[in-house]
Amino acid sequence: MTRISRRTLLTAGSVGALTLTGCLDADTAEEGDPPGDDTGGSGDEDVTYDVFQLGPSLSRPDWAAGDAETVGAVGLFESEREVRTIATVDEVDELEAWLEDTDFDESAILLVETVGPNTCYDELEVSDVGISPVSVGDESDAVAAITGTATAVDTSDETTVCGEAITYPSALVRVTGGDLPPMAAFEITNGWGDTGDVDTIGGAVDPDALPGYVRPPTDPQTVPDALDCEDDDFRRHWSSDDDVAWGEVHDEDGGPALAMRVQNPQYDGDDVTRALEFERGDEVRVSMRNVSDEQVYTGNGNKYGLEVLTADGWTDVRGTTDDFGFEYTDEALGHAPGDGFEWTFELTADGVVGDHANADRLEVCPDFPAGRYRFAFRGALGDASLAVAFDFVG
Repeated sequence: MTRISRRTLLTAGSVGALTLTGCLDADTAEEGDPPGDDTGGSGDEDVTYDVFQLGPSLSRPDWAAGDAETVGAVGLFESEREVRTIATVDEVDELEAWLEDTDFDESAILLVETVGPNTCYDELEVSDVGISPVSVGDESDAVAAITGTATAVDTSDETTVCGEAITYPSALVRVTGGDLPPMAAFEITNGWGDTGDVDTIGGAVDPDALPGYVRPPTDPQTVPDALDCEDDDFRRHWSSDDDVAWGEVHDEDGGPALAMRVQNPQYDGDDVTRALEFERGDEVRVSMRNVSDEQVYTGNGNKYGLEVLTADGWTDVRGTTDDFGFEYTDEALGHAPGDGFEWTFELTADGVVGDHANADRLEVCPDFPAGRYRFAFRGALGDASLAVAFDFVG
């Protein structure tokens, strides 16, 4: 039986950003003759699996920014839509066809990542995949999980020049079998030979226990006219559709997946209306948390709008005169249960653009008016943006 500590669950269960570029090689097990031990060692049920090598990335994923002892990460996907949240599938050679061959009624796909000391560590060797009981912390009851091992592999030969850069190889593992459990736990060895257990198991966060509020309980007192910038070259940042998800988005089974709240650090009372009133120069704090018991994937934290409700509808107060417009990357971030994003900004023209990836090209025009404001994150699950609201009283 594999034993995984509660500390491991809280610090290593998050898969980070996955940036896919170039041509990637597929490593596929033949049906009936898979590589390694297909029964997963101590697994009680047989499974088959095949591996699609995603290759290396030089971008540090989210899991690698935390505990220095974390050797990698694993994520589990039970639908094609979930897989497409971590990769632009049609831009990766052969991945589209590989994904189309997956029957999600019988299969699940794992994403496994680790790290190596140089660019020659560009593949993972995956073995011993099966279904095994996994014990969580000090709990006596074990849960079934898809288990296996993965090791960073140096694929160089005597003619290869290895780049001196920390590298993050990753692979997709398609696991096929009857009654697959919705959890995964892998033993991962990185390029330095360090081995550790990572998993997708964790405890759900109660959305009602999160600090902050979703939106004011009353209609807005002020609705300004449509925003009009005097600079003819000014192009306004996109705004989310009117049909947003207020405060929470749900998974395919209807359970809560992500929750968002807005807080007012300047106010310590319990009046909701007062708590959601901000003045110029005040700090606004918005947080989003994974409130499910599984990993949840989102877009990067820059994909949000800061919008005011005008006579012409919800309109972002920010925009640009830059010819390049607004550029956002397609990587996905994995959030373990309880993890997520936090955005903090000051209600000034400079403050609302200061920490954004496009801060050097964003500006506010005209000066933002009093009214009802909406923070809408476009990278959440589903088609609707995840949003909270507050009032700016000037």
